[in-house]
Amino acid sequence: METKPNRWEVDDAYASRNKFKKFSERHGREYDSLFANLDKILDILNSGHKVGSFGVGFFRSESDGVFRIGQKHFPGAKESRLYVYPDPQTLKVYLLGIGTKETQSDDINEAKKTVEVIRAGGQANEHVPNSGGGGSSTSGKPAS
Repeated sequence: METKPNRWEVDDAYASRNKFKKFSERHGREYDSLFANLDKILDILNSGHKVGSFGVGFFRSESDGVFRIGQKHFPGAKESRLYVYPDPQTLKVYLLGIGTKETQSDDINEAKKTVEVIRAGGQANEHVPNSGGGGSSTSGKPAS
């Protein structure tokens, strides 16, 4: 009897629901593109590839466990990024933040702090600024 491999899932417990909602309202096409690319990363991980062992142009390490997912480029698009922490121990891709080129530095710094909290076993609502207190999902996008 074959056993099914474990599947990666998305965890939005550390994501700011308010920030994601505002971003989706202001930059709807970019938001959809970012999450379509997240779905592609989940497909790659679920096919057995290890984090960082594959080359995809829109998926890049920002160090300390933080990865950024870029959106598909189209005319008039605002350069945007979705920050995630793929944890191979738990098979969870934690949503950390979302932003544009202008907020990149602050977004990365906040994402790295959040990864420290996750690795230390901290709770989203207690230790992470702007966390939404969600949980795991298979759809990727934080619930509104």
